[in-house]
Amino acid sequence: MRAVLRILAAAFLALAVVLLVADGTAMLAANAFIATPLAATIASLFPGTLESMQLAVQDNVHPLLWEPTLTTLLAWPGWAVIGAVGLVLALLGRSRSRRRMVSIDQF
Repeated sequence: MRAVLRILAAAFLALAVVLLVADGTAMLAANAFIATPLAATIASLFPGTLESMQLAVQDNVHPLLWEPTLTTLLAWPGWAVIGAVGLVLALLGRSRSRRRMVSIDQF
């Protein structure tokens, strides 16, 4: 299970780096701060997904989950949201055993 979490964490962190580089390139080109919202990234990669996701959440879960919660997350920069998910997955997938310091005399 931890291996799956680590693989997912690596994938999310890699995607966050890609989005950060894309935003960084746009920032350098425009000479201004540009942070592409996650909603714009999803809409450009998967057209029509946000509308169907909105209907699914509002009909099957709760309308309040979409309007204040998910719309706020979708308005944040994509690299920040995906990077935070990747960090959480990495923390969940880390090994719990602590490596103890071993002195050179014990070998």
